Amino acid sequence: MSIFHEDHYVRLLFRAFNQPIRLLRKHPPTNRAITVACLALFSIGLAVFQRQLQRSALAEAEVITLQTYDGHTLPIVQQGTASTHDAIFTADSTRLTLTAKQNSGQAEWNTLTIPRGYTYSTALTDGSLVRLNAGSSLRFPSVFGPDKREVYVEGEAYFEAQGNANRVFTIHSGQADIIVLGTAFNVNTYDQHIRVSLVRGEVMVNVKGETTQLKPGLAATINKQSGQVSVTPFEENIVLAWLNGLQIYVATPLHDICKALERMYNIRIHIDDPKLLNVHYSVIVNRQRPIQNFLEDLKATRKVHSVFDNKGELHLNFQ
Repeated sequence: MSIFHEDHYVRLLFRAFNQPIRLLRKHPPTNRAITVACLALFSIGLAVFQRQLQRSALAEAEVITLQTYDGHTLPIVQQGTASTHDAIFTADSTRLTLTAKQNSGQAEWNTLTIPRGYTYSTALTDGSLVRLNAGSSLRFPSVFGPDKREVYVEGEAYFEAQGNANRVFTIHSGQADIIVLGTAFNVNTYDQHIRVSLVRGEVMVNVKGETTQLKPGLAATINKQSGQVSVTPFEENIVLAWLNGLQIYVATPLHDICKALERMYNIRIHIDDPKLLNVHYSVIVNRQRPIQNFLEDLKATRKVHSVFDNKGELHLNFQ
């Protein structure tokens, strides 16, 4: 897991122009036009490399990162392996896999951060799989202890936790602790509520000492401010659509849809016309398709005009 930094491009720059410069020193051009052309070529090359440096800096700020317990931050930009004294981290374009080396006797925590515009997965040392949506993070130990397994999640994640009756799996998410034995479920903490949607298995949600047990097909919604818990059925094909690169909305406020699209496409969206705040919309958005598809549909069905400003931010207005 590595990323090229500025010194890499500087070395490439001088490697590219070192030979021509040597030739010019050995055989100085007698024609002024040739001299000017050589200087122009060097200037163009320098400008190109400077632009590459800027792009590299921008890309580094928008990549998936792993922060290890010892304070190192590793950008995950290509296939590779990193190692600490108790675990090996192996990454490819879709997943980070942990392999335990030894147990130090204490939890040494790492944080996997997924920026907007990306999704990613990780396989923990017990074999549990976690899939993370855009704008999410997972804090986890390199090796689980002998009597418990626990992680911390922000944003949205889908868990397939390995069963182990002797080591309960606990997910800490804001005000809620999710206790599982072996199960599959979705956790969403994006807005003012925490939503735990159980697909299979058994889950207990603990909020301020009060425990709510879920059955498959039910979701617990926890108010972040009051801690109040409500249990309702959920549509699995809608809640889990993001795992297949889709977002499905049924009579959803346009404002809420735009918040999700900001994470999906890594852009800023402004609703300039207050009347649009009252618009509810049903749509399926495919991550693999450009946002223009959504905007064209919005224009055709709701007469909403869209425009990008010079910063690349999107503005929505009624026509």
